[in-house]
Amino acid sequence: MLAFPKLEIQKFTNSFYHPIGNSIFQFLSHLVEGWFTVPLLVYLLFKSWRQFVFIGVIYGVSALFAGIIKHYLWFIERPYGEKMNFPKTYQWVPGLDLHTVRSFPSGHTTTAFCLLFGLAIIIKNKKIGVALMILACFIGLSRTYLSLHFLMDLIAGSFLGVATALGMYYVLYKKLKI
Repeated sequence: MLAFPKLEIQKFTNSFYHPIGNSIFQFLSHLVEGWFTVPLLVYLLFKSWRQFVFIGVIYGVSALFAGIIKHYLWFIERPYGEKMNFPKTYQWVPGLDLHTVRSFPSGHTTTAFCLLFGLAIIIKNKKIGVALMILACFIGLSRTYLSLHFLMDLIAGSFLGVATALGMYYVLYKKLKI
């Protein structure tokens, strides 16, 4: 990321454009939205109220942090906001609601890393934890593949998500006995 400008990285990512990739990455991109998190929280409510509270708190806190940063601190343009700087051959995924600003950090990536890292913490199975982190990486990658975010937005979102989950784990560990 330090060696290349963000537009060059975005153009390179766009070189992998494929209709099948569009479908896969659209699904992954929306995986951490309400249709996944609400059933997860309902399941955890019946499984363990402590885990329910932990996942609910980290989800809310990470969304709050990402929202504050995105709406009050940085007004960075998204790739679609800088579309005039892309070549005419650049492929935009059809059917997406493309915004132009408030790109940093990626809220979906923040949520993915926060939720999936939080789940990895409470599951305590290393193989499942690694699989969850790989899934989080693919969810983050989906955001730049779909030209919704730049790579720097994903990196910031992943750090924010992990830091939130880890920080809240240490704050709530003794209180919840997770």
